[in-house]
Formats: sequence, C-alpha cells, structure tokens
Amino acid sequence: MRLIKQLVVVLVVIIGIITPYKVYSYSVRHHLINMGKDVVKVVSSPLYGMFIKGPKNIKKAYQDEVWGREKKEKRGLLRYKLFVIWRMPGEEIKGIIDGVVESVDAGVHFLKEAISIFFSD
Repeated sequence: MRLIKQLVVVLVVIIGIITPYKVYSYSVRHHLINMGKDVVKVVSSPLYGMFIKGPKNIKKAYQDEVWGREKKEKRGLLRYKLFVIWRMPGEEIKGIIDGVVESVDAGVHFLKEAISIFFSD
C-alpha cells in the first residue's frame, strides 16, 4: 500500500513538471466581471430563445417540410405548408426552453463565481 502511494506521488510530480501549463487563480475583479456577464446572460437568454432561436427553428422546419422533400413533385404542396403551421408552436416552445436552459446554466455559473470570491478560488 505504501508503494502505491509513493508511486502516485511520483507520477503526480512528474506530470506536474512535464505539463507546461501554469495555473493562476482569478482576482476578485475577474470574478466580478464574469458575474456581470452571467447576470446579463440570465436576463437575455430567454429573450434570445423567444425572438431569435424560435423563429430560426420555425424557418428550418419550413425549409425541411415544404422544400426539403426528396421527390420534386411533393415539394411546395399545401398540405406540407399547413403541417408547418401545426409545428410552429412546438418549434417556438423548443426555442424558449433552450433559452431558459441557457439562463439557468448562466445563473449556476454566477453562483459559482460568487462562492469563489469568498473561498479564494
């Protein structure tokens, strides 16, 4: 058991010497800058999902359903255009959910940065 511990210590030291990366901790200023970016992202991500991501999803669904058919005679038919109208709310909801997920992720990152200030990470 003692031999394994010594081997692990030696390997960690060797890897530490070989790797050229130096690790520096962030300053309080850097943590505050990251927290500010995350607060903006918390607020803007749902709006981005609603007004940008959702319409992009709808446009992609329209292109795929109406003009993305393999057979040329099936492209542009009314029934596929009507089907896209049926799909539109779902695509918009998916965009909003993506925005909310990004917002929650940014909120968690904000909290991690705040904790890092007090515990000197």
